[in-house]
Amino acid sequence: MPKQLLPNQLWSKQMLTKQLLYKQLMALKLLPMLLFSVLILPALSHQAAAQIISSERYEVGIAPDLWFNSVDGIIVGARFRGEDPRTFLDGPHRIRAGIWLGTRLPDHPVSYAFSYAHPIAAITDVNSEGGIRLSSSMRTGLHLHEAGLHKRWQPGFDEFVSTEAGFHAGFYKRFDFDYLLYEALWQENSVAYLRSELKRRDRNRLGRWTLAFSGMTGLPASTNDPFIGFSGQAEERPELLGQEGLFGLAQLEWVQQAEVGSGFHVRSRVFGGASTDAVPQEHRFMTSDAAAFEWHNSAFTRARGSIPVSWMRSGWIHVPGGPGLRGYTFRTTDLLEAGLPAWSQHAMAWNLEFGFPNPVNNYFARIPYAGDLLKLDSYLFFDAGYLHDGDSWQDPLMNAGAGLTLSLNIEDYLGRDRGFFLRYELPVWLSETWEDESNFRLRHLLGLGMVIRL
Repeated sequence: MPKQLLPNQLWSKQMLTKQLLYKQLMALKLLPMLLFSVLILPALSHQAAAQIISSERYEVGIAPDLWFNSVDGIIVGARFRGEDPRTFLDGPHRIRAGIWLGTRLPDHPVSYAFSYAHPIAAITDVNSEGGIRLSSSMRTGLHLHEAGLHKRWQPGFDEFVSTEAGFHAGFYKRFDFDYLLYEALWQENSVAYLRSELKRRDRNRLGRWTLAFSGMTGLPASTNDPFIGFSGQAEERPELLGQEGLFGLAQLEWVQQAEVGSGFHVRSRVFGGASTDAVPQEHRFMTSDAAAFEWHNSAFTRARGSIPVSWMRSGWIHVPGGPGLRGYTFRTTDLLEAGLPAWSQHAMAWNLEFGFPNPVNNYFARIPYAGDLLKLDSYLFFDAGYLHDGDSWQDPLMNAGAGLTLSLNIEDYLGRDRGFFLRYELPVWLSETWEDESNFRLRHLLGLGMVIRL
């Protein structure tokens, strides 16, 4: 068994089976790139991971990695994972790293990512780790480096009842704009920042719920560079607490899932975000999609061309996050294509989904083990939002439609998602339209990841 369990630590047969399947998929390089390999690169390598360092106290594994974007071309590299073999994802000196080469040999052909986690014994207990986290990366034209502390509290053996908190200091700089689909969503100035997060997961009579808060404050390295205000025009850099360029932002998210019975369920998400006048473009809220800085979190969106550029420019690719008014993805894209501001300073939104059973998911559920991992969710959705564009609050926006989400997800031992989510949605009604477009119209939307995630 890969983990020496403490006497009071319980592991179900189902959880152990999921962990085994996860290791097999990771070894075959299927989990992070399955969707991409099926649609675009069917000849992806399925070589097994190999151990390059192996002892009783520490092991390092290596596995090949393959990706694509328009700037680097085919990206070849390797991923590394180092950990104590007597533990599983919760031991000392955990390392995750990768190094890649862009075969088109752009200006910066070599990229890397490195993260290190180590528990602090004084604040660590079973399933309640507290420790340091360090990360550094240079990829797709962005330097990003961070150090901080993270603490988790899990009172029992239910991984969905827990509290997590973190505090981090970091630095980033966009040094190459060739990777961006829309350069207006980023500024070039280096930024030093502090960020914190607090997340609570629990259950009530309705079902599972999650409450998450995050905050960030930062300061640009130089105040001489031009600043683009919320109007989209260059202007003087605003001050906060007497410091030119100092900015802050905060956002709150609450998610509730309720099981109605007989395969029906309701998921609700409430989002609120506010920012100061000097917040850079990459952190500003957008009506439909995640803020530009969050696009860097996904291999699909951190560089143009991983998803065909024509698909992105058409407006039917939705990047989940922020207010999440998915029916207005087309409008957001139209504004970006026209070089007009597509962001908001403050935002409030409500996303509601009513799930209902379908025969395909019922078939998946009958497959042993795989039925717990592979799902096709069918639902009706409604989104409503209230946005402040930097000058005033705009009229409320609403949209409604229907959708399907195909997911292959293997939660880790802390209940966190590991897998992919592919959404196909039809926003058939918008409360506000442009250029004499009908409020009722069939619109097609493809999304990567979930809008409502516990």
